[in-house]
Amino acid sequence: MSKPRILVLGSGGREHALCWHLKNFQYEVFCAPGRDGIALEVPCMPFKDFSELLQIIQKLKIDLVIVGPEKYLAEGVADFLQNKGVNVFGPTKLAAQLESDKAWAKDFCIRHNIPQARVETLTRIDDFLDAISKFQPPYVLKASGLAAGKGVWIGSDLKEAEAFAQEALKAHPALVIEDFLPGEEVSYFAMVDGDHFLVLGGAQDHKRLLENDRGPNTGGMGAYSPVPILTQSLEQKIISKILRPTLQGLKTDKIHYRGFVFLGAMIVKDEPYLLEYNCRMGDPETQALLLRLQSSLVDLIDSLKRGEPMTAKLSSLVSLNVVVAAQGYPDNPKSGFTMLGLDAAPSSSKIFHSGTKKSKDGWTAVGGRLFSVNTAQNTLFDCQQSLYPWIESLPFLNDVTYRRDIAVKAYKHLIADAS
Repeated sequence: MSKPRILVLGSGGREHALCWHLKNFQYEVFCAPGRDGIALEVPCMPFKDFSELLQIIQKLKIDLVIVGPEKYLAEGVADFLQNKGVNVFGPTKLAAQLESDKAWAKDFCIRHNIPQARVETLTRIDDFLDAISKFQPPYVLKASGLAAGKGVWIGSDLKEAEAFAQEALKAHPALVIEDFLPGEEVSYFAMVDGDHFLVLGGAQDHKRLLENDRGPNTGGMGAYSPVPILTQSLEQKIISKILRPTLQGLKTDKIHYRGFVFLGAMIVKDEPYLLEYNCRMGDPETQALLLRLQSSLVDLIDSLKRGEPMTAKLSSLVSLNVVVAAQGYPDNPKSGFTMLGLDAAPSSSKIFHSGTKKSKDGWTAVGGRLFSVNTAQNTLFDCQQSLYPWIESLPFLNDVTYRRDIAVKAYKHLIADAS
């Protein structure tokens, strides 16, 4: 019996990692639209609209489409393809509102008793000063729509907060203000098909651009897995207090959900609070998780469809992911420079491309986050020793930025656990 033919939808580092994972299980894998770095792994198929995408799927006789980025989900790609008889793992436009409309998601949590920060939603800038007066600094402001991981502002300056609010309300229908929760953030992943779910486990992203969680929010500057703070008891709390009530809430609201669920959870005194829903895998958390995942995602998806969820098998190794971004990211990333040496990464590591283009001189920068370098080792220290010396040897360091402290916060938990 021939292996299923899989198409991964997207073009970033997450999609590169998904293609790499599936290829390792000997599936016939394609990516649309893909990019030059992904084309090192699998054939890439550019498309201009969903109708052309459907033609590609039909021509290649694709058995399963796995949707990577939230943009396509919010545009209704799952609805469009499902209506044409295509097997898609990714939620409908209605279900994807959990991510695409933060105001809707906050109301969903209130209605279904899912723990979150106290929240206020506004749609007019004229209401901003009255709304924010109900909160204490540091303030947390979130654009209601999709913003590629950069639609969050946290700070104490009221003028800066108002300026963010003005820009957010120009681009999005609503703005969310919520209490700041002091704690540690965890990314928790599950796969869902209606009433059935299975967990993939956790990772910890590093959203701020600079070391010690300073600077602007980004799409993510690195991740590691597993997360020491994510104990078995805490994981059960996330499942019982957030994940299960979410699935029950969707069922109550008559919304069928099929796809990945990524819970951004803040841990406050060993209690989880939902910061946000994401309706797809994270980037760069996917890269860290897939280095440890020993089960085939296709087998896991099939088991959910049968109503017999498998247990995802994860390696005991520790994985680390360091993102290298262009100078000026996230506001004004530098582009056009050549990156020599990317094809000579250590054998113990894997490069996943996100903002690069192949040129006659090597790789050229064409995006904000350019690539990530990833490894899985026995310890986080081994991972760091494997990746950082190589990054520091790259000849184009003056053109890029990266964080030198990815996973450092894990050490305090590891030391505490050992004492």
